[in-house]
Amino acid sequence: MKRIALIAAAAAIVVAGGAYGAFAVFSGGGPAPVALSSGEPQRAAGDLDGTWLVSAADSFVGYRVREKLAFLPAPNDAVGRTDSVEGTLDISGLTVGSVRVSADLRNLQSDRDMRDRRIRRMGLETERFPEARFELTDPITFDTRPDAGLEVEQTAKGRLTLHGVTRDVSVPVQAQWSGERIEVVGSLEIEFADYDIEQIRLNQVTTEDHGTMEFKLVFIPSEQA
Repeated sequence: MKRIALIAAAAAIVVAGGAYGAFAVFSGGGPAPVALSSGEPQRAAGDLDGTWLVSAADSFVGYRVREKLAFLPAPNDAVGRTDSVEGTLDISGLTVGSVRVSADLRNLQSDRDMRDRRIRRMGLETERFPEARFELTDPITFDTRPDAGLEVEQTAKGRLTLHGVTRDVSVPVQAQWSGERIEVVGSLEIEFADYDIEQIRLNQVTTEDHGTMEFKLVFIPSEQA
């Protein structure tokens, strides 16, 4: 009897695992959380003043959300990212006066094509709500001009539009000016209910009711774009 119970339990796990595999499959973890690039900083050149544009080739916006399997602990983070990003950053003196960034979420890619197809119609529903936008509402002012290669931390206060809902947010960011590039990274915890995003439930798979928006933005002078 005990052996039969063990076989039944094993079968249940296999069936559940198959359902999970149809959607996400334990993949051994995704990309590491965002961080500034390491290495020796470039020599500073030019001036920080002016308009800077997002370099899509070096930038991304994405999500990180924990997935659960009904009968097993799910230490797997699903991570999806898109490099379809546009934006501008304006600096005058010691002040970042404006930041506008938009991302096409229809191009989000993770390590599973099935997951990517699902979120076009579920959760983020990117077919209905293809664009995410952020606009700075409070200028960011530094006490002194940041040295090239120096990592600085600030809070970017602005409006985030996601899934057709716009909310005021405060996003902790890290930034670094290295030569002809300004690199900015950050992440923000997102409660799905705040943006009318439904928690994904598919067979034996569910996501948590919250996740993380994360981004890496590399800005270059507008005249170099």
